[in-house]
Amino acid sequence: MMLMTSPGALCIAGNPDQQLVNALKTLAAGGTPVVLVSNHPQPPWSAAAFAGTNVHFIQRRGRQSGRVVMEQAAQLGVAPHELFVLASSAEDMRMGKNGGAILIAGGWSQDPDVKSLGIHVAHAAELVQTLQLIDGWKGKWWFTATAPTYGVRALADLSGKYVEAEQQQFAARITHAAKQGGVGLNPLLAVAVRSLMGDQVHTVRNQFWGVYPSSSSNNTDQEVLSDFSHRLRTTLGRYQMARRDTPLFIRHHPSTKRSKAPGANREDPTEQIRTIHLNPVYEGSVHGRHVYVIDDCTTYGLSFGVAAAFLRKAGAASVTGIALGKFGNRLSRFDIELKSDPFRPVNDFAFRGHHTFGNPGDVTAQQDLRSLLP
Repeated sequence: MMLMTSPGALCIAGNPDQQLVNALKTLAAGGTPVVLVSNHPQPPWSAAAFAGTNVHFIQRRGRQSGRVVMEQAAQLGVAPHELFVLASSAEDMRMGKNGGAILIAGGWSQDPDVKSLGIHVAHAAELVQTLQLIDGWKGKWWFTATAPTYGVRALADLSGKYVEAEQQQFAARITHAAKQGGVGLNPLLAVAVRSLMGDQVHTVRNQFWGVYPSSSSNNTDQEVLSDFSHRLRTTLGRYQMARRDTPLFIRHHPSTKRSKAPGANREDPTEQIRTIHLNPVYEGSVHGRHVYVIDDCTTYGLSFGVAAAFLRKAGAASVTGIALGKFGNRLSRFDIELKSDPFRPVNDFAFRGHHTFGNPGDVTAQQDLRSLLP
């Protein structure tokens, strides 16, 4: 991997931070290429701090174009998304975004655009830990399935009831982070970004991102997954999505929480269809777009099937469901056709059944993920 940044990104309150300087020296001494890029000549403090090290400096006017990132990637013989840019300014952020690198926001930045980025590090040690985590994850998915109407990706295997204690503990940590948020979301975000960039999602034009609503959503967009989705898409690029506080889906009536309803048919989409609709604010915004819908966990895939039916009725070019975790091996593709306006409550629809995707999980990916997120 390679880390790129600017001399200014290593300054906190206008002064060089020695811990950040030392972290870059350590990374470079360990074989990680580290490059500082600036529109201006190298500051004297930076030249002195990195003298005799493998931290290199490039003066490049117009670095915001991202061309310098692409050039460095070509020299290494890797794709731009194999590079990381530590950002503390709008110029750093544009250099990384336009170049196609993975952006990491310095938590010490006061720039509002940088603060909106998804992956944050609070200090030098967290920067090193995050880089090691992302570099160790090679961009896999536990589960991948693609059908003509929509696709599904799941990051982790959450099946834990009948397996060893280590897997049960791993599944519990992932589930807790997905539902409760907090610091546990940052590692999940880092590996999810890596997997999505491995799928070249960051190169897809006309994207739109949203979250599938919980069974009792109050439609304020304040759920943990909403924050995760905003952080995810801002890390990947400047893509349109459901605005903060204005969700893509409206839950106009509470629905039964399927996982806690003994005897309920969890493969019948009727209740889900009749209790949600697309937010009328986005009429005209979804048509022709590639929509990504985030959900925390999935077992049967019903949420993604329902979401896809609404979005395809609204004219979406494609729909991809992304789950942080998947339970069991019963995830299915649902064949649902809406026959009325998806931006209003729906009662007229046809459900033609479901078909198990049947794809086996990637055991190697799961073993790697467990080793990275102990």
